[in-house]
Amino acid sequence: MLSPEAPFFIVNPASGGGRTARRWPALARAIREAGIVPDAVFTEARGEGAALAADAMRDGRTTLVAVGGDGTVNEVATAILANGAGGTVRIGTIGMGTGKDVAKCLGIGRPRQAIRAIAAGHERIIDAGMVRSVTRGGDFDEVHYFLLEVSAGWIPGISHSVPRWLKRLGDTVPYLIMTGVKMAGPMSRDFALTIDGDAYDGRYNSISVHNMEMWGGDLVAAPGALPDDGLLDVIRWGDLGRGAVLRAVDGQRKGGIHLRMDGIDHHPASVVELSSDRPSELDIDGEPGGWLPARIEILPRALRFLAP
Repeated sequence: MLSPEAPFFIVNPASGGGRTARRWPALARAIREAGIVPDAVFTEARGEGAALAADAMRDGRTTLVAVGGDGTVNEVATAILANGAGGTVRIGTIGMGTGKDVAKCLGIGRPRQAIRAIAAGHERIIDAGMVRSVTRGGDFDEVHYFLLEVSAGWIPGISHSVPRWLKRLGDTVPYLIMTGVKMAGPMSRDFALTIDGDAYDGRYNSISVHNMEMWGGDLVAAPGALPDDGLLDVIRWGDLGRGAVLRAVDGQRKGGIHLRMDGIDHHPASVVELSSDRPSELDIDGEPGGWLPARIEILPRALRFLAP
């Protein structure tokens, strides 16, 4: 019988356009070679990772590993945080999805790096973010958590529009293709924005709040954002035209030099409040979240992550 501390793998076979399902047998062999039993369960629908993680914790499991993309690791982290188990349950990930930015930002972007960290029991205490938002009709409040980012405006429309078949093209290419497609529609809206009590109301392409540097594959959206500094990083993407958006995307591909552009501003923050007169859905770690208005705040030292 496995001990409660033995890793329990929550696998999303659909992540990466089905890439995870195809590669799981090879991953399971690598896990065994590292001296770990590949004790695993497979998700069958979006959001099921959180329920499976909660079930595992009720069964006494204290090491949960998400195998999939950023959405999968978010689901597992959400279960841990929602159950107040951040101090007792360890979380890991083997990044296999389209973006797998959480794994990359923590230095375990390659599966063998992640497996080595899990086998060695390396832990890094990291921050998380919490979002209090509303349902689409504003009927009631809901709580979400994030490891990478939460954003509103034009940018979430890109993430939410990537079809599954396109994700087979790799980590960044699907998002770049959808950026071009989405340029045909409106690109800015008015936001009411407060950062640690200071107002920055205005017209923006997007507002993004980051706990780590990357999103969209290999794009560096918030250079210098650390997952263990006790702060969030807010990027105000101004009322950018199409040419400026293309330059900003290129700047992210080049390590984050887009922050030098006029109309893009960067702020450290603990609490962010955001609303808009226009219905605006949030993107949370690359997946659809709640809707504005929202309050976003840092949760310092919230998770024990299996990473160097």
